[in-house]
Amino acid sequence: MKNELRSAAGIFLSFCWFTTQAQVKEVPGLSKEAIIADYRLAMDILKKQHPNPYKFIDSLTLNRKTDSLMKEAARQDNILALANYSPVYLIKDVHLNLRWSADNGKEAIKATRFFPIPVLIERERMFVNTKETSLPFGSEIIAVNHQPVASILNKMSPQIYADGYIKTATDRFFGEFQTAFSLNNYDCKTYVIDYKEASGKEVKQATLSSKNASEGTHSSRHAFFPVNILQRSFWIYSDFDDSAKSAVLTVNSFNLNESYAYKEFSGFFREVNKRGYKDVIIDIRSNGGGNPNISALLYSFISLKPFHNIFNYRTRTIDIAYPEYAVTNGRKMSDEDIQNQKNFLYQRYDKDDKTGFYIGNTRLREGQLENFPPDKDAFNGKVYVLTGGGTVSAATYFASLVQKNSRGLIVGKETGSGENATTAAWFLTYELPHTKSVLTVPMSELYFFNAVADKGRGVMPDKELPIEQFINYMKDGKDPEMTFVKEVILSR
Repeated sequence: MKNELRSAAGIFLSFCWFTTQAQVKEVPGLSKEAIIADYRLAMDILKKQHPNPYKFIDSLTLNRKTDSLMKEAARQDNILALANYSPVYLIKDVHLNLRWSADNGKEAIKATRFFPIPVLIERERMFVNTKETSLPFGSEIIAVNHQPVASILNKMSPQIYADGYIKTATDRFFGEFQTAFSLNNYDCKTYVIDYKEASGKEVKQATLSSKNASEGTHSSRHAFFPVNILQRSFWIYSDFDDSAKSAVLTVNSFNLNESYAYKEFSGFFREVNKRGYKDVIIDIRSNGGGNPNISALLYSFISLKPFHNIFNYRTRTIDIAYPEYAVTNGRKMSDEDIQNQKNFLYQRYDKDDKTGFYIGNTRLREGQLENFPPDKDAFNGKVYVLTGGGTVSAATYFASLVQKNSRGLIVGKETGSGENATTAAWFLTYELPHTKSVLTVPMSELYFFNAVADKGRGVMPDKELPIEQFINYMKDGKDPEMTFVKEVILSR
């Protein structure tokens, strides 16, 4: 798996939606006809290139919904409004990404007046997420310009990539909301905001001025979601609490070199055992995935017995569907690049005539230890794993290992990718010819524990923090799930 880094403008434009029909400043390189042409090309590519495009939608429905979106797009007067009609999300894959070019994104941002408040989105509710505004931190926003928050999020949620029917993608989106909503109202001068203070029931109203692009971007960097930023600044970070006899291991990626990961994991658990700790909290809420073998490596440090580390890959095609648009490292793929890619996959996948899929063979799984023993420094105390919408791919696999083996309590929210399967491994990048937009496509589906079906849901938490308790922690400037788990540990 691969944790894709995307440009800010690309993320924002992938998600923005619009209600205004006003004509906007011209964006170089974009026209309605060009955008629609590239949308259709993107869907043609996905039908041929995606490892399993019809898992959550049949071909007739996909074609019908794509045609409907394109007809709606053709009726728009605002060029930027067409970002709301991207059909790529219909595939329901968290790893897919279609973004406009950096130049087009930059021009759109420069032309935009910004919604003035960073927000936190939690279970389809919205909260003020800054202390640098006249609205009290933690206040719940009920409506914006007389449009209920539920309606705003409902219009926005289909554009947020997620595996299957997972519900936590909107929660993961709060960092992009301010810009996406601003693009929706690019020339809005003021916003009327209905809100309730965190400790009150009365609905109040405030009118705030929008910000220019520089001010708005600056304000978005002042969001205050109470998590430990230091813990999230490193791939792996550890904290020890001698008074509580507990420790926190924050793992923000599994896209790690094995020797580095083993050094960090073994050092942490040796120290935990040396200090005689009884509890370990593993935080993977912002872990975008990586190598599932590294997930299994981490699990070996908490496993009480040998466990099955079983996963494999499959795909409908090992070819490059549209080589004329394929790019790598900022340049068009050469014939040699394309042939090398095909050779690599041909050696590692075998065709299953019964299913029509190419299945990963032993060469692809080389180095995968299926009967995995506990590490000699394994911890045998209580384990708590924090998950959420940002827990994706190999991180979901780790949470699944914990839950299936009954080795710890999953606390938080549904993971951001599928429990049984997701897409992963190698990614192809296409530059679409009419707009220079960039389409990133995973080439393989990753399935866990010999799964034969995918219900389109993530790993569900054993314990989900009640929303009111979440709000109270947030109002007090505390990390909700982390605070909750630590209070459970202290109360025992």
